[in-house]
Amino acid sequence: MLNKNNICLFSSYFEGNSLPYYIRVYLKELKKHIQTVILICNGSNLDEESTSFLKENNISVQLENNEGFDFGAWYKAFQKLDISQFENVFLVNDSCVLFRSLTPFMDWISKDNADVKGMTYSEAITPHIQSYFMVLNKKATDLTINYFKNNGIKQSISEVISTYELGLNKNFTDNGLRLAAFVDNDGYQGEFSPYYKCVEYHLQKGIPLIKTKILFSSYRKDELPNLARMGFNIDIDHYYQLMAKQKDLLIDLTGFKKQNPSQMSSVDILAFNLKRSLIKLVRPGYNAVKK
Repeated sequence: MLNKNNICLFSSYFEGNSLPYYIRVYLKELKKHIQTVILICNGSNLDEESTSFLKENNISVQLENNEGFDFGAWYKAFQKLDISQFENVFLVNDSCVLFRSLTPFMDWISKDNADVKGMTYSEAITPHIQSYFMVLNKKATDLTINYFKNNGIKQSISEVISTYELGLNKNFTDNGLRLAAFVDNDGYQGEFSPYYKCVEYHLQKGIPLIKTKILFSSYRKDELPNLARMGFNIDIDHYYQLMAKQKDLLIDLTGFKKQNPSQMSSVDILAFNLKRSLIKLVRPGYNAVKK
């Protein structure tokens, strides 16, 4: 475990009043390494089983209306807690499945002296640690407290991305803070998000997380064109096979897959693969004309 003066603010949105299995696994593993873990979630109440799970694992809960996405949840926690007292603040959300131990990552952050650390790093638009898992030291936390005060809750996803996903990181670097990621992007610096474009490389490098969208095929319709352009493989079996090769697994992959089948129909998958193949076919000609 890191030094005891650390806190994790885990932002989550789920339907119903029962904590999903993969979120329980994630929270329990976080608690092994971080003394104070707070679940910030939607709804008016959790069911008895979920409440018992949180109590047994000494995990606090803060119920909030769902507004402002993850940064809205973190903003509200910053307003209610004395965040400045903590040595490190973990900002984490439930957009990923934690399928293996966090120990290698925690060992890394204990040794790296960057001010802002995370799982992955993107250079799209402006360099930034991707916000599904960020670790802030005291200097970064103090800047974030002021940044939240100045910017408040943003309602639209575009505002959240520009103000917080990108803007907060720019605020860090503008103030001389250093960013660092657990895994690199194998030299990739393009327009696409590394957690899709580089997912296979990241898994090979030992990242313990994978996006829920990849395993559930729960993509928004407006995301699919970009995924087709990047040549993304949406076959969930492919990713389960890659995860199965890893050590220190925390979840039963076979059982988890059965409980969470693909949310894309076979027709939608076929249409996506046809579009991806067509783009691959015409791209050399397009690039030649563009030159």
